[in-house]
Amino acid sequence: MNTPIHLGNTSGVRRFAAAIAIGCRLFTLACAAEEWSLEKPATWSRDENTATLTREETGWTIRHTGEHDWSLHGFPRIAAAPGEIFEIECKVLTEGTDDARAETGVVVRNAKGDTLDWSYGGREIRAPKPWTTLASRFIVPQGAATIEPRLIGHGPATVRVDGFHIRREGSVRDRANPNLPPKIALESGPLRLTIDSANAGIAVADKRTHREWPPGVTVTGWTVLDATPSPDRKSAVLKLLNAESVREYQARIELSATAPEFGVTLSGGGPMAKPLDYPPPFATRPGDRLIVPANEGMGYPSDEPHEGLYRLISYGGHGICMGFFGVAEDATGAGWMAMLETPDDAAMNAFRTAGGQWLIGPSWDAQRGEMGYPRQVRYVFQESGGHVAMCKRHRARAKETGLWVPFTEKAKRNPNIDLLVGAANIWRMGSGGPPPADLGREMRGLGMDRLLWSAGGSAGDIKALREIPGVLVGRYDIYQDIMDPANHPKIGYVHGDWVTAAFPQDINWRGPGGDWRRGWEVRAKDGTMIPCAVICDSKALPYARDRISAELLTKPYTARFLDTTVAAPWFECYHPDHPMTRGQSREWKMKLLKLVGDSGLVCGSETGHEASVPFCDYFEGMLSVGPYRIPDAGRDMLRIWDDVPDRVAKYQVGERYRLPLWELVYHDCVVAQWYWGDYNNKLPAIWRKRDLFNALYGTPPMYLFDPAQWSAKKDTFAASYRVAQPVARATGYAEMTDHRILTKDRSVQQTVFANGVIVTVNFGAAPFSMPDGATLPPLDLRVTGIKP
Repeated sequence: MNTPIHLGNTSGVRRFAAAIAIGCRLFTLACAAEEWSLEKPATWSRDENTATLTREETGWTIRHTGEHDWSLHGFPRIAAAPGEIFEIECKVLTEGTDDARAETGVVVRNAKGDTLDWSYGGREIRAPKPWTTLASRFIVPQGAATIEPRLIGHGPATVRVDGFHIRREGSVRDRANPNLPPKIALESGPLRLTIDSANAGIAVADKRTHREWPPGVTVTGWTVLDATPSPDRKSAVLKLLNAESVREYQARIELSATAPEFGVTLSGGGPMAKPLDYPPPFATRPGDRLIVPANEGMGYPSDEPHEGLYRLISYGGHGICMGFFGVAEDATGAGWMAMLETPDDAAMNAFRTAGGQWLIGPSWDAQRGEMGYPRQVRYVFQESGGHVAMCKRHRARAKETGLWVPFTEKAKRNPNIDLLVGAANIWRMGSGGPPPADLGREMRGLGMDRLLWSAGGSAGDIKALREIPGVLVGRYDIYQDIMDPANHPKIGYVHGDWVTAAFPQDINWRGPGGDWRRGWEVRAKDGTMIPCAVICDSKALPYARDRISAELLTKPYTARFLDTTVAAPWFECYHPDHPMTRGQSREWKMKLLKLVGDSGLVCGSETGHEASVPFCDYFEGMLSVGPYRIPDAGRDMLRIWDDVPDRVAKYQVGERYRLPLWELVYHDCVVAQWYWGDYNNKLPAIWRKRDLFNALYGTPPMYLFDPAQWSAKKDTFAASYRVAQPVARATGYAEMTDHRILTKDRSVQQTVFANGVIVTVNFGAAPFSMPDGATLPPLDLRVTGIKP
């Protein structure tokens, strides 16, 4: 948390037995014991005048009403040397919203006073919690000269604090092998690795490109205590010390003998209070681009400020949807990718340095509070190919692991897959208008002859829609959010798909002691928001089996969309009757999706994630990159936006940043669609641009409308359909083999498919001259290779 605090008090350590009184409590500051406590407690808040500090009989109470961060400070800046061990302890009681949190830690500064870390070495607690002792130990990292303890937090909360102090506990210098060299070198093929004993950072030199990739940070939070290289210098086992936990871990680094790759396995035991970031991220420089598979995919120039780029989990749809990320040079395509081989408790960490460069690297989350199992990442270095080469390497691994299941195989199990390929997704909302089948026939008369009807209907509607050629008939369903029945009288509606019978015995606990997980919030009649509970994934299957099988007896659907299943993270559960790890959550979610397919239905889910490719056939939301959707996209679906928000224009339909990473890996396995609150016709000013992205990516459009909107714009819908649908149908079973940037400003792009279809799109404002002499007008496309 980057909190700019400026303190006037920088006094040193008090002599032994000196004491001061704060409130009615004595805090002893001793040079011999080297213990420090709050000298002049004060608060700071990012939202002005939203934090107050009150002295209590014992300790202090902070009341914060703002939406952003706050801090309690008042310690001196303590002189500290790298390798010294400190212990922080603080008793905290928290009250507030579920998102509110409080965290101990220290600000780490170098000798110049520059901040190296705003929150280091502490413990976090979320509201509401009874009195809890937050105790942690940490090692002062390399480059540090002073530390300054604080209690920080985020969101509206009341926090009571007592006994906040920090002690110097000694040093770890005597734990390292005194004969350990400062650098450890490994080499195989074109790669040379140099491991820094001081911070465990790995520098990589690629002899093919003559580029070196040093660590991007000097303060890594790690120290090498010992190292054992193999005799051939192609691998090494490191004994590591983590500075924030003062725990030992082992890292095995092994270069491939046949490819420019190396693997890192991090193992150890014991509690994990915070994520472990290892290996440290490589440095970047201007001209590099971060390759990030957030939803469909993004490419971020490493030296620009960006919205929506932060730590992204690899275990849910709103993170990285495939288990890799990397950096490539725009000019040459040279670079590296990191493949997360244990993605269930992992993330891609992203942050910007003081010099303005973005860095990305692997980050490992705890498994139910423990290390749990060894964590593995594989680095692949490439001399060319950029994002396309990365995707093809990942596609090869997906085939090896069984994630790649093409439509050609899926269609053998369910011939209705063919109805999905090239079908525009139709959400007709609101009341009135013609019956669904009449609307379907009208669309067909306008040339919209392949449709995925997602809006459900009566038994008669379903049967009538199925009689129309080219129509796949589906409905919405959900097995995550349920409302406490006691709240039903308080809210405006009770969702027909809530599995109320699951409450409370089958709900997910996010922590011990009945701390139930909050889900979707529903507006109450008095205007307040009431959260749903979340069903434990291990308990959802019987409810789904009963509902789906019973409904199919009278409503012969051919498709079913399960909301949230893939969008939501793999959730841990702490309920004593059905505890669950994230890996087990993923397994249960996949069983739920498999049930849909085993019921003879084409299966859809929200947003998308590669873990579900074998079981899921289409994703609503994969094309709509999460951070760049319009506000309240999931609630205010029908509203048409005339003004395009800046972040939507820049990123959501920004050809400078978007990349078809998902299509390059899984285009022939799953259909990617826009989100139902971010569809083709949502913002008329960029409707054409969305159509062009659909055509470039070989994906079908999505339309959401009410009867009045359809009546007013039916010809526009039909014209939009004709832009992308032919490409989506022609390429649905084919691999996307290449994605090319044809102009320096990235405004003209081209995709190539394995069946010979080539799509060229000009997103720019000026005509583009094709190699054959033809001119491609602005906001237009050229498609070749489609067979009659």
